[in-house]
Amino acid sequence: MNKKLLIVFGLLAVVAISLAGYAGVATGASPTPTPAPDTVAVTRCDVEQSVAAPGALDNTSETRMLMPVDGNLSEVLVRAGDSVSAGQVLARLDDTLKAEAQIALKDAQEVYEKAFNYRISLNGKIWIERKKGDWYKGYASPGTIEDADNDLALKKAQLDAAQTTLDHMELKAPFNGVVIEMDAVANQPFHADDILFKIIDPKALEIVANVTEEDYPLLSVGQGAEIFFDARPDVTVRGKVSRIIPVRIEGDSPLYNIYITLDEVPDGLADGMTADTAITIAKRDGVLCLPRAIVRASGSDTTFVKVWDDLQEVEKEIKVGLRGDTYVEIVTGLNEGEQVVTR
Repeated sequence: MNKKLLIVFGLLAVVAISLAGYAGVATGASPTPTPAPDTVAVTRCDVEQSVAAPGALDNTSETRMLMPVDGNLSEVLVRAGDSVSAGQVLARLDDTLKAEAQIALKDAQEVYEKAFNYRISLNGKIWIERKKGDWYKGYASPGTIEDADNDLALKKAQLDAAQTTLDHMELKAPFNGVVIEMDAVANQPFHADDILFKIIDPKALEIVANVTEEDYPLLSVGQGAEIFFDARPDVTVRGKVSRIIPVRIEGDSPLYNIYITLDEVPDGLADGMTADTAITIAKRDGVLCLPRAIVRASGSDTTFVKVWDDLQEVEKEIKVGLRGDTYVEIVTGLNEGEQVVTR
């Protein structure tokens, strides 16, 4: 046999033996285990369903300070934008007006005292003129007493008004707040009831929000809400629905206004700032739950999920309860800690 052929046959034999040995080793190896899928554990959590209601902050405390009488101001002590304390003097009327108010109060006091003494006298016998020159001592009639009571009430109202006018010779802040507008100018004539100042309490804020026609029937007074502000993205404020207006807002979309009070008002918020609210319409506390994305919706309250039992995926039928915004309540079919396949 040719020497070259012997070499070729030898090489082929070596390759054949090698392949046979590899096949034997491969045949005897253990099967590769099935890799564990991505899972999420069944846990306990609070499941909440909410309604979105965009809105804006509204200040509820604006007070107008009016000119009490016709006349001039002698001093104006604040400007728009100033923070003021309750009782702080904002402006003073001139001395002539104050003197006139003091005289008016004195006159009103005298008239009231006269009416008061007359009413007291009707509790006993009084001299009553029946005809001209004919007097006798007797009791006042019910009509006479009623007229005296009405006159006394009128005189008391006039006295209170005179006292209020004198008290307002110095215009004082009714509460801690901020002057947002002012028309007051010293040594310039004003008429009674002209608006001199507008003051607000910057912390007296509520949310005016709106909801869609579909969400309106789901709302009720007292429902809790979470409020988020563009101006303060670092805070989340709790609140509750305080009022619902059953009248459609004018516009193309069927929307309805609701009012939400705040449990607290953080610094840095002001009238007109935008707010996003999530109103809780249903909640289950401490129930078995899974992320909403894991549980497919179906036409009934039952559906199927796959559970990993450390060896394989096992399909289970489950019953769901409340479908919240983030989580779904698991009523039956799963136990806490079971690993549900996410894909």
